[in-house]
Amino acid sequence: LCLAVSDDENKIFAGGIDPRVQCIQRQCLPPSSSNNQESTPVRKWINAQANRKHTHDVKALAICHKATSQGSNELLVSGSVDTRICMYSAGDFRSSRPKIWYNWPSVSPVSISRKQRVLAVTRDDRVDLYRLEAPPSVNSVTNMRPEARDETKCFLKSLHIKSSFNLVCSTISDDGAFLAVSDASSLYLFSLEFDDENGVIDDVRPSKINLSGKCKQPCTALRFDALGRLICATVDGPIISLQVSPDEVSLEHVFKEHTSGLSASSHHFPVSSLDVSVDGKWLAAGRFASGKGAVHVFTLPTKEGGQYQHWWSVPEMEVPTTSIKFLGRGGAESSLCVGYSSNAFNIFNLESRSLSQWNTDMGFPLVKSLPRELTSRSEPVTRIICNPSSPQKLILGAHGFFCHVDLHQPVPDKANMFPPDHLRAKRIQMPNSEDNSMHSLRRQEKQKMANRGSNSNFTICLRYDSILFQDFVADNEMVIVEQPWLSVLEDLPDALSRRVYGT
Repeated sequence: LCLAVSDDENKIFAGGIDPRVQCIQRQCLPPSSSNNQESTPVRKWINAQANRKHTHDVKALAICHKATSQGSNELLVSGSVDTRICMYSAGDFRSSRPKIWYNWPSVSPVSISRKQRVLAVTRDDRVDLYRLEAPPSVNSVTNMRPEARDETKCFLKSLHIKSSFNLVCSTISDDGAFLAVSDASSLYLFSLEFDDENGVIDDVRPSKINLSGKCKQPCTALRFDALGRLICATVDGPIISLQVSPDEVSLEHVFKEHTSGLSASSHHFPVSSLDVSVDGKWLAAGRFASGKGAVHVFTLPTKEGGQYQHWWSVPEMEVPTTSIKFLGRGGAESSLCVGYSSNAFNIFNLESRSLSQWNTDMGFPLVKSLPRELTSRSEPVTRIICNPSSPQKLILGAHGFFCHVDLHQPVPDKANMFPPDHLRAKRIQMPNSEDNSMHSLRRQEKQKMANRGSNSNFTICLRYDSILFQDFVADNEMVIVEQPWLSVLEDLPDALSRRVYGT
């Protein structure tokens, strides 16, 4: 069904009606014939290797190149019906381990209303609302244990959007009064009224709010603030601020400064994430880009004063930006944390338009000072969240792990894993082949047990996987939404051909 050829034309990669990616390689010339120009020997093609990282038919293959400090690496990328993308080393296809990229979205399709304890989940043509029951009262935070919730029992209502396009993004206000949804053609706004019985929400009554032409532009990112404003990153580039009420929606301001004076490659990346500080004074907009203009900071008017103004363009980095988050409780000490695809992060002081003192003390680039257990992971950090009761702490979250960071504690040389006996923890902590004797394994295990309680900073939690959403719903109370991979496979068609081993 698909073919790809290496740059030197000595390897052919093929995929078809089974999960295999086959490498067909041409035999190398013998050394004696390299200087013989009179006759060229026949070089046979042989089946060199096959990889079976997919579960369904392989439909697409492509050769791409990754720039490194030593030059350029030739990579093979495969796509399958199972929605996963696998990346192989074209030069070392036989022995190198391929990397698997799942189809989890880089921007979470879930938003939360903390006051109403309601989750809004974006689907292709609708938004599903789920309620979160209050946790049982406990005497201490340390006594709290994770509790699973049944999706079917928490379901409230679906809001279907009649449109010819799939939904792009949505967000629910923190008080649960409004829900904003956008597709590729228009913005939709709803007011929500909740019916509860004995303190438990049992129904939602949505009402659509009519928007004028300037207010209904399609968007790539949406965000409500605490002052009744809806911040919209439009598909054309400008960011608009809408004042929202049940009776009227008005356009307050349009930011265009972040679209001027940028290179074409940076400008074409849409704004993928928005964040507003706790006090409503700061607005940050981020793109999946590494050049100038990847992250912009704006000021917003509040009850204490202020005005709409473009404040700062965060300096460019060598790797793309993946997440942004305001730290602290607002005011002059507000800081912006920016996460990158290398799993490093920088904290910027907004008032001084510079790196924070924490970053200055750690050195630059920060990735060299962070534990290898974090920076060596292939999946990038996609979210940054903070516990409202501990503003000096933050959590770096990805789809397969999250890392706890305490800015007031020293950074360890080696990060702890939780649970310590998890299979993925053992993979990243495997000893070198030169030191794999039983004695060395026992010694390393004792060393890990001794260091486990010494410094818990940058502890990496592997208990959860396939994470679509993660945030704090209240002080010391976090909610995680997972999408098990088996549930994705259940919706896929059966594979046309699947080799069963041992039969």
